[in-house]
Amino acid sequence: MKKTDKAVILIVDDKPANILALESLLVAKDRVLVNATSGEEALKITLNKDIDLVILDVQMPGMDGFEVAQILKSNKRTKNIPIIFATAESKERNLMMKGYDEGAIDYFFKPLDPEIVKAKVTVLLKIQLQKKELVEKNSSLQQSALLINNSADIIGIIDAATFKIEEINNAFTTILGYSPEETKGTALSFFLGNEDRALLHELRGQTKDRLSLETRIYCKDRSIKWLQWKVVIKDGKWFVNARDITEVKQVERIRNYLATVVKQSSDAIYIHDHEGKIISWNEGAERIYGYPESEALRMKIWNIIPEYMENQMQDVLNSILNGSKVQALESKRVSKHGKLIDVLFSASVIKDPGSDRKSIVITEQDITEQKLADEQIRQLNVDLQSNLMQLEATNKELESFSYSISHDLRAPLRAMNGYSRILEEDYRNVMDDEAKRLLGNIQANALKMGVLIDDLLAFSKLGRKDLQKSKTDIKRIVENALQEVCKTSQHQAIIKIDELFPAEVDPALLHQVWINLVSNAVKYSGKKSNPEIEIGSSVSDTEITYFIKDNGCGFDMKYADKLFGVFQRLHSPKEFEGTGVGLAIVHRIITNHGGRIWADSKLNEGTTFYFTIPNRSLKLEMNERK
Repeated sequence: MKKTDKAVILIVDDKPANILALESLLVAKDRVLVNATSGEEALKITLNKDIDLVILDVQMPGMDGFEVAQILKSNKRTKNIPIIFATAESKERNLMMKGYDEGAIDYFFKPLDPEIVKAKVTVLLKIQLQKKELVEKNSSLQQSALLINNSADIIGIIDAATFKIEEINNAFTTILGYSPEETKGTALSFFLGNEDRALLHELRGQTKDRLSLETRIYCKDRSIKWLQWKVVIKDGKWFVNARDITEVKQVERIRNYLATVVKQSSDAIYIHDHEGKIISWNEGAERIYGYPESEALRMKIWNIIPEYMENQMQDVLNSILNGSKVQALESKRVSKHGKLIDVLFSASVIKDPGSDRKSIVITEQDITEQKLADEQIRQLNVDLQSNLMQLEATNKELESFSYSISHDLRAPLRAMNGYSRILEEDYRNVMDDEAKRLLGNIQANALKMGVLIDDLLAFSKLGRKDLQKSKTDIKRIVENALQEVCKTSQHQAIIKIDELFPAEVDPALLHQVWINLVSNAVKYSGKKSNPEIEIGSSVSDTEITYFIKDNGCGFDMKYADKLFGVFQRLHSPKEFEGTGVGLAIVHRIITNHGGRIWADSKLNEGTTFYFTIPNRSLKLEMNERK
């Protein structure tokens, strides 16, 4: 399971509209929103993904929210995930206590209060992430302690003035034979010979913060070991790491068979005798297989041959000893750390100097990454096919969603409009003014709902529409948009159009962008005594930036993150009409073009919207002109 630095929220509700409403409230750059429409689907997601918070609908067909919570809390992996229940039921004590018994930490009651939802989720996520950080830090400390005590190297702390050993790991006992009681509090010089004691004396009061030295040290059985010390000096302490290099000092390195160029080859080149004992080992072999030369010279080639290939490899070696040559044979090897490596194997036989014994010179290129890349390409093709199938399924779901909106939601609206007209026509004379006012409210809200449905359908269709890009005269697009806005809106704004660079865009979608932006500018500057609007553009090496500026009412920039969300509005319907979908549509169109969109505003001083389009075609044209 891949970890992410973003908080992951799972929203579970059998009604897609409820999920969409919550997602629009909770969307943020530092969050990943995941949804499920059933309890079974939610359980599958939590078992395959790290979830930081679950918002769970209580009433769902099949497995309800309480049952899902009970299963999550009974599982070791998911029991610590915080759960918030969402319900439209009354705040009865028995219902709430049942939820808390099943592991819930809070409730959201429908209809949702947006500010309460956001505040609670923000606080709970912060607490959950802090808790996870503490668990990870504790685990890291425990792992560090285990690594230190199980390290083959000596690791410890020594007083820099007295050289007394204050802390030491188990390797000191393993390598030298002294017990912890004999070691702690004893000066390091006690274990050294006279020559190395003098070296230690010279290092007293050393001003450097790092040291590297080698010493001979007496074991408890009076044998001598060579240790290579790495020292970090800090706060009057030596923080030491010592490695046993006794065998390195004792082993003579065989370098007569290979020239310097061979030793430095990136390929693995090594020699072994007729019994398989390695007698030469180059840097390429060390890099590929992980064994340093000092260790490899104590090995046989069977240390790097997978067990299941030993018989096959023995046959190949016998054939080589009998005079056969092997060129570019694909084979497998195993590294010091157990990694299986694909290699190209070449070999030939040589006679040992001064004897009839034969040795085999082997050259191997590591082709693991090449084979892995081939496999990744194959897997990417498989994944691509899978993603295409998923995309097709998603598009079908979106089509079903659009159908539901356009048919299932419009039907009751048509009924409301029809019945209200009947009431208005047949009973107007018997209705008082208050009844007429309420009937008018019904008709107005039904009309507003119809507009909302139209906007939501337009927004959902954008995700499925392929871009039909062509080189487009943006100035003509803007002029057409202005004419269209003027037909539907009476305004007194003075509109100035500066230079507008052409761009590679979908003309129909960019027309919608400018319709929405111009309508906004006209609407929000309409209450000014001298409304003014300016439209223009600028160009850089990578993108074209367009802007539309008005001197209208503006808004507080601390709410700018809500600007492009679906149904997000920064002004009340009493101040300005609108559904809160227009800018969301603009945002989706621009991002689908590979651009960016943002706004800069001051209350009562006006707003400027900016958006960018990649300028690949314009850049090419300008280069051709040069």
